[in-house]
Amino acid sequence: MKRIKFVIGLLTLLAIVLMISCTRETPAPEPNEPPDEDISKVEIPAPENMIIDPADWEEKFPLVYTSFMKTSTMGDDTAEDSGLGGSQPLDYIEKYPNIKILYEGIGFAKEYYQARGHFYALEDVANISRPKGGASCLACKTAEYEKLYAKFGDELASMDFQKTIQEVEFGITCYTCHRNTPGESIQTTTVHFNEFADMLKLDPIPGNKACAQCHVEYYFDEENNSVLLPWGNGTEIAEIEEYYDEMDFSDWVHPRTGTPLIKVQHPETEMYTGSLHASMKVSCADCHMPRVIEDGKEYKSHWVTSPLKTPNESCGRCHSNEIDTLPERVEAIQTEIEQMEVDVSDMLVKLIIDFGKAIEDKKLTDQQIVQLRDLHRKAQYRWDFVFVENSTGFHNRAKATEALNEAKSYAQEALDILQGL
Repeated sequence: MKRIKFVIGLLTLLAIVLMISCTRETPAPEPNEPPDEDISKVEIPAPENMIIDPADWEEKFPLVYTSFMKTSTMGDDTAEDSGLGGSQPLDYIEKYPNIKILYEGIGFAKEYYQARGHFYALEDVANISRPKGGASCLACKTAEYEKLYAKFGDELASMDFQKTIQEVEFGITCYTCHRNTPGESIQTTTVHFNEFADMLKLDPIPGNKACAQCHVEYYFDEENNSVLLPWGNGTEIAEIEEYYDEMDFSDWVHPRTGTPLIKVQHPETEMYTGSLHASMKVSCADCHMPRVIEDGKEYKSHWVTSPLKTPNESCGRCHSNEIDTLPERVEAIQTEIEQMEVDVSDMLVKLIIDFGKAIEDKKLTDQQIVQLRDLHRKAQYRWDFVFVENSTGFHNRAKATEALNEAKSYAQEALDILQGL
């Protein structure tokens, strides 16, 4: 099954609040966004009445509008450090060459760029040369998807991507998270999230709900290519793996090892769940969309960028006495996780090469091949879950560390078997 990497740069670094030995000066902030609304009570506007263009709200919310438009340049016209949400796409293949082998057999081995700001969502998906299974790739790239769904219904997901995108003018806009009620309520507009939230009776706080409608792991339905969420057993890493195993699911088969693999997508929601910050009811919006003061006026920033760019506003309400040292300590955590990712990827590359050669040389029994493929799948899934999550482990350091240690353990077990041949 072909899958497309959603490249929205919303959660590059959630919750700049220390997870270790931190002292809060004030209680966790109350959600600082409009209240959400019961999905069952929300009235979806008729397509002709949908207010899609963000410019239509500029006069009423000038500061919010200006901050939202900053996602087009990340603040100015210069290229910034991509690690802090720069406006220039970062080539992951160039930075992490191991993925050419890890993702061999799927498009990510040939083209894989870091996500950019909301402004670029539609542009980037349109320009990605990886194959697109259908118009479902637009589900989180355009505020007009709900309008398209009203027109085409369930057939939309499997419609030709290139033809369908011709009917779209706007990428992510105010409508994506508010419909026609900016300043009044948070509303989710992605079909897949609303269906699963209703089915599983999920009710995340507003500042998380707006982001969770897109920043999740997902897969495509084999029959109609619609977006589905693998949350049937829960949202933890092992629970999602169990869900995929039960349905015998894989995104592709690695050409060297024959292993049916899972290609994880940006699981920011799943990674953040269970973190210290989540337990304190700190939402995505509290840190990525803080309240700021400009020209004596307070408003909610819609820049949706790294909190390291706004540490006083994003972190200062709880950590005012630590602001000067926060960036350095946050980056230390990310450096630690990134090095673990690289180390595990080195092990996985050796596993793939050695496993492939052992198969070619006919050194393995059928039972050994099954065992090694299971270990390869488990190890790479856990590594990928952390690698593609856009906080480099900071959203939930404990969960990221545990996943990478498990990946290392599975990979080492496989390497030990191969070494003993």
